[in-house]
Amino acid sequence: MIDIKLIRENPKRVKKLLGRRGDKEVLKKIDEIINLDGKWRKIKYNLDNLRKGRNAVSKKISELKKAGKSASKEMKIAKEIPEKLKEMEEEERKLEADLRCIMLTIPNFLDEKVPDGKDESENKELFAWGEKPKFSFPIKSHAELGESLDILDLKRAAKITGSGFYIFKNELAQMQRALISFMLDFHRAKGKTEIVSPILAKPETAEGTAHLPKFDLDMYRTREGFYLIPTAEMTLTNIHREEDLSEKELPIRFYGYTPCFRTEAGRHGAETPGIFRVHQFDKVEMVTLCKPGDDDKEFNIMMADAQELLKKLEIPYRVIVLCSGDTGFKESITYDIETWSPFMKRYMETSSISKVTDFQARRMNTRYQDIKENKMKLIYTLNGSALALPRLIIAILENNQNKDGSINIPKVLQPYMNGLKKIEAKKK
Repeated sequence: MIDIKLIRENPKRVKKLLGRRGDKEVLKKIDEIINLDGKWRKIKYNLDNLRKGRNAVSKKISELKKAGKSASKEMKIAKEIPEKLKEMEEEERKLEADLRCIMLTIPNFLDEKVPDGKDESENKELFAWGEKPKFSFPIKSHAELGESLDILDLKRAAKITGSGFYIFKNELAQMQRALISFMLDFHRAKGKTEIVSPILAKPETAEGTAHLPKFDLDMYRTREGFYLIPTAEMTLTNIHREEDLSEKELPIRFYGYTPCFRTEAGRHGAETPGIFRVHQFDKVEMVTLCKPGDDDKEFNIMMADAQELLKKLEIPYRVIVLCSGDTGFKESITYDIETWSPFMKRYMETSSISKVTDFQARRMNTRYQDIKENKMKLIYTLNGSALALPRLIIAILENNQNKDGSINIPKVLQPYMNGLKKIEAKKK
């Protein structure tokens, strides 16, 4: 959430900042918030006065009785106060709940570095790395390669669960395990804290990272009311929910591997066959909690780490900054790292690195003790994929294919695959 004090004190500036996102409905909600907040503050003021009045009447009754005087008038007033308090407290709670509901739908402010734009077509490429492979033969898609090598089975996955799922077999199952181990080892060597977290989350946990209420339909929910996590960001960021940290503890750099689950409502199948867009996938996620002012430094660390992984895998990629119309609800700025797909002849998002400022911390009530100023402040949070597997695997298969249909295994993964250098067709 953004700070409601900013809306109270300078609603015009808030509207100007949020206006960059191009959502007129959000600007209307600011007026609703001002109206509701005014009503809530008024009733809260009246409640405080009524409670003071109750205390004053009680004191007067006590004084009159001690003096042997009648307190019938005061006792009648005192008798009416509890009912008035009950009514006003109920109204206050309702106004407060309504106000919070609307506040939860207001997006984060955008960083000044975010370029203006309406949608993804106006995202800006910052730079590209690596040489795109040139082939002297007709190339195959990752789905064709996977089927011909008997390492990917989409038909039987659909039979078991439905479209948007996959089965990895043989060397590809081994490669997924190798990639996870390779990435976890990489982050551990950087001195971060490895986490194995639950893959189910309470609604308040999802609300803490701003996945609720905005993205309710994008997540799977169990009959007990838990959500299957769409990213480990949800659980890793919430580890210090409702906690006060010391300044000396910061920055806290978490990383962890989890399966992730997304309904991809209205999006699945729109791109291409295969594993480009799926409902379940594996990912290694980075999350950092830091002091305000340190977020630029931590953002650069995340960016460097994600890119270093791709360089070690020798996969061509580019980095883009999302424009104002494409930046996510909770993010203040996002850089996407996109790997090259030779078959689709396009880059595809494989990692997103984002600054979220204090937007999640205000929802989670996670603070730290500022030593210099001797007061509690909200932390800043950042998150990033390093990396998401399905599209990473697409890039590895397609960029490393040979004329005979075999696939060269990146050198950095070979030790994790018992020295295997190539995936070849099975001998019949």
